[in-house]
Amino acid sequence: MQFYEKLVFVMDLARTSNRELAQALGVDPAVVSRLRNGRRGAPRKEETVRRMAGFLAARCTSDYQRSALSEMAGVKRMLVARPEQLAEFLFYWLRGDEDGVEGFMRDFEALTIEGFASNAAMTPHLIGRKGNLVYYGNEGKRAAVRAAFQHLLSQEDRGTVCIVADESDDWLVEDGDFLLSLQQGMLSCLQRGARICHIVPSLYSGDQLLECLMRWVPLYLTGRVKAYYYPHIRDRLHRHTLAVAPGRIGITSHSLAGQRSSYATMLTTDPGLLRTFEAEFRDYLSLCRPMLNAYVEPDKLLQCFTYFVSSPGLRIQKLPSLSAATAPVELIDDAVARTEDPELKRLGAAYREEVVRLEQGRDCYDLIDLVRLASVEEVRAGTVPLVSSLGTSEPLCYTPQTYVSHLKNILRILDAHDDYHFVPLDGPLEYEGSLVVKEGRRALLVHAAEPFTVLEIAQPEVVAMYREHLLRVAERAGYGGMHRMKAKSRIRELICALEQ
Repeated sequence: MQFYEKLVFVMDLARTSNRELAQALGVDPAVVSRLRNGRRGAPRKEETVRRMAGFLAARCTSDYQRSALSEMAGVKRMLVARPEQLAEFLFYWLRGDEDGVEGFMRDFEALTIEGFASNAAMTPHLIGRKGNLVYYGNEGKRAAVRAAFQHLLSQEDRGTVCIVADESDDWLVEDGDFLLSLQQGMLSCLQRGARICHIVPSLYSGDQLLECLMRWVPLYLTGRVKAYYYPHIRDRLHRHTLAVAPGRIGITSHSLAGQRSSYATMLTTDPGLLRTFEAEFRDYLSLCRPMLNAYVEPDKLLQCFTYFVSSPGLRIQKLPSLSAATAPVELIDDAVARTEDPELKRLGAAYREEVVRLEQGRDCYDLIDLVRLASVEEVRAGTVPLVSSLGTSEPLCYTPQTYVSHLKNILRILDAHDDYHFVPLDGPLEYEGSLVVKEGRRALLVHAAEPFTVLEIAQPEVVAMYREHLLRVAERAGYGGMHRMKAKSRIRELICALEQ
């Protein structure tokens, strides 16, 4: 769709006249008229589109309006469920310049556990032993799930909850309040000692993969969820849901592909049925592979990053600052000397040894570095972080001298290694998490905000999707031929400006 077509649709949906939108933007109604009929293209100023999106989002308050918008844009209703989400979504949809991964990365870094934990908690409620209850339709399924988590919250021993669900998610996304309360209830269980073993559903599109991942990210950030995936093609006709807390409570339902609600959902606390559910889940799990690891402990993080740096194969990454992979040894020494954090000192020393070892035996880099190049003002203000110190209590920032040292090392690598590509990106990236992909192997999602977490993803479909996204970004910016020369020129100009 063209910009004017999107604008006409949203304005009609929001019952907004040209004059009302013009007043909100501070322009003449004739300007809005030209935008609507296509005689004028999308506004060039980002702030104008953002104000437009905020105004229209505030007028789309009904379920019907949001449902119609999600269907027109081809996204799930959960992505437009909350006012702040809707305004942000409209901004990027009207601009039409992002893919699904770009939107995911923006939302990923903005997520915090506290944001979900602030919602009203489920009230603990104990279900009697040997209780067998049957619920019908989507409303019934929500009632069954709510009752199961209320039951778990009422118990001191929460153990592990095993979950596999590949039915239609309409029962979740058609009620945004329930989805948020469910995430909050699951977080409450995790924060009180429970763990989750999750087999991700077999999904058949990139959008489905991203939506499922985003729904689970707040839980993954706790580090108390193990995720797995089934690696083979499976029957696309039969769908089922199974969630069981061994010895305590279980839920099961089934449906056919295309069916938007389960035929019936059974909730049980019967010990015999629970043993059957647990055996079924274990059998399925034995056919699956690990999908995701969450790293929060410093020593585990070092192992994870070392694997990415040292293992062969093309690596492509998008970072908010200069890469640790191109840092000179003297910069690592300076960082270790400046920090008071004993954990960072230990990690810095270990990383230094690894960098020296790699440099001595390295004959290739095989790396595409998508990096935001800081301005002179930002470097001199001391606001540009060292990527390797993100996640510590007080992240270290570059000085003009250390930033110049790092830039000079990047020039040295560019001159010595034709397979290293430095791609400077324009515009702020501080609100995005970092994304690192090793071709055919793994993807790393770095959540720099609290809680600092690195998610290592192994599911091939997700890794391939992230790789294609980063390659598209690199190709748009250009990273070969003349673009390589331009990148070197930009680096030299910045070095000169900082050394003045």
